[in-house]
Amino acid sequence: MLQAIRDRVTGIVAFLILGLLAIPFLFFGVDSYIRDVPQDSIAKIGDAEITLSEFQTEFSRYRAQLRAQQGEDYNELEASRPQARREFLESMIDQQLLINYAQELGLAISPNTIVEVIQNIPAFQIDGQFNRDIYRQRVQAVGQTPASFERDLMDDLLLRELPAAVSSSVIVSPADLERWLRVQLEARRISYIEIDNAPFVEPESITDEAIAAFYEDNQGQFMRPERVSVEYVELDTRDMADTMEIEEEVLEQRYEATKARFMTPERRRAAHILITETGEREADEARALAESIKQRLEQGESFADLAEEFSDDPGSAAQGGDLGWIEPGVMMPEFEQALYEMAVDEVAGPVETEFGWHLIKLVEIDPPRGQTFAQARDAIAENIREERADDLYLELSERLIDLVYADPSGLDAVASDLGLELKTAGPFSRFGAEGVLADPRVLEATFSDLVLIDRQASEPIELDRNHAVVVRVTDHQPAEPRPLDDVADEIRTRLAREAANEAAREYGESLLTQVETDGSLEQLAEVESLELEQREITRRSFELGGQLLEEVFQLPAPNDQEPVFELVPRNGGWALVRLESVVPGDPEAADESQRQSARRQIEFARSSAEVQGLVQWLRANTEVSVVEDRL
Repeated sequence: MLQAIRDRVTGIVAFLILGLLAIPFLFFGVDSYIRDVPQDSIAKIGDAEITLSEFQTEFSRYRAQLRAQQGEDYNELEASRPQARREFLESMIDQQLLINYAQELGLAISPNTIVEVIQNIPAFQIDGQFNRDIYRQRVQAVGQTPASFERDLMDDLLLRELPAAVSSSVIVSPADLERWLRVQLEARRISYIEIDNAPFVEPESITDEAIAAFYEDNQGQFMRPERVSVEYVELDTRDMADTMEIEEEVLEQRYEATKARFMTPERRRAAHILITETGEREADEARALAESIKQRLEQGESFADLAEEFSDDPGSAAQGGDLGWIEPGVMMPEFEQALYEMAVDEVAGPVETEFGWHLIKLVEIDPPRGQTFAQARDAIAENIREERADDLYLELSERLIDLVYADPSGLDAVASDLGLELKTAGPFSRFGAEGVLADPRVLEATFSDLVLIDRQASEPIELDRNHAVVVRVTDHQPAEPRPLDDVADEIRTRLAREAANEAAREYGESLLTQVETDGSLEQLAEVESLELEQREITRRSFELGGQLLEEVFQLPAPNDQEPVFELVPRNGGWALVRLESVVPGDPEAADESQRQSARRQIEFARSSAEVQGLVQWLRANTEVSVVEDRL
């Protein structure tokens, strides 16, 4: 099960770069009754609750996701309208219904599974290894704590188990598979004339009055996003520490105090012969065998030959007992103590460890090596600067917090007291910020109610180790329509394109009437100087365009005497299509991969319908209460 979860968790990482755990849920009716709901809740689903703070946090994360996806097209007013808030709450209710049901089924995700999934998410790794600090930073970057992320992940994985549990009851019979393949492998013979919009595009025909009227009716499509101007201070003690002079005496003292850190430990290359207890060999017999081998070694026999003959270590026996280079702390204490008391070519033992009896041979010694003070000086200086940056940040960040809380209406006193530069920027939108102001956490704070509406300084926003920013909005320009002069050309092009499409459609309709009268598409193409294409297509003939494929495969099959004609959209224009014949798919021609793919598609379609039906049933059989005025 864990591997299946790992395979499915890919979607969770993609959402991490955009905002972590997005779970798609079905939207249903909003007929919930308003009942007694706890004071801090916005909805009650059976015995479970959605608190107001949970809703606000999730909805804020959802809007941030929309902003990242839509860029300049994002409309804050549209995303925050009551209907959007209600629809999002409905999705959270669906989620909670499914969680409740999964728990009733006894589905559960173990803590060990959560740990393994997190450790295998590439976004939390450095060089392929899980890094706890990176994990915390990236989770906090999207406004969560490790605890809340792990709770959400557990819910997400639990919900991902539901379709598997539901689909286990889905049965795909051979007849189902045959019918599906017959439809999916179907081929259709068509001829078509393509009608391009381009000849009908006439921008000069679009009047200024038409442009002005379209602008008035559709100003919401030409909004300039809200913009702000800000002042901010940036506390970065890393830069401060870089300018600090470090006395040579301090560097030398640190080198002497931490000299071992700059030394590589002595390594010893060893070989061994391991004798273990077996079903046929008692402990005393194992030791006796080890001692007898030791005597043979003392008589001059080859260590490598005896290791290959007697050693019970399958990893080293074939190599003559060679264990390679060993550093302190790697082997068992008894083994290591004996090894580091030996001289080269000496054989020690038998030495008893938890694995059995060892005869140990020291092959070679690699003495410890270290850096001189001159070699280690830069690393020592960097380490001391980091320590000083940590200490300075702790001191100044506490002072920064006190100053901001003392007077959140401005940052002059903060900059003056801490000796920081008071910087300004703007106006910029959510999508036009630069530098530290473009950081998602800074943008979230900048456009929060506290900073944007109340015009108070934000709390210090920690961006990195020893690096924080405080921002305050000095001017706010609400979203407003762009001037007509700025968008007139854009509107003219759009109206001309729409008019051309309609003109091309009307031309196509006239051609359709003609061909339905005389029945000759070839003659029509010749008269109108249009190119006639003929081909056999399948559902995978994607080069024709999705619209044409969809329309053609929805046309009724022609009878023996009459082909079917239809005008269908294609590539921003139109195509006059003649459907000449339909060849049902041959299930016997499908290879194994096609049959497996078909089976999975049927299972997915049916399990999706099952899940949708399940949510509808849960809604009908669960008491759901919503407090509308808390939305």
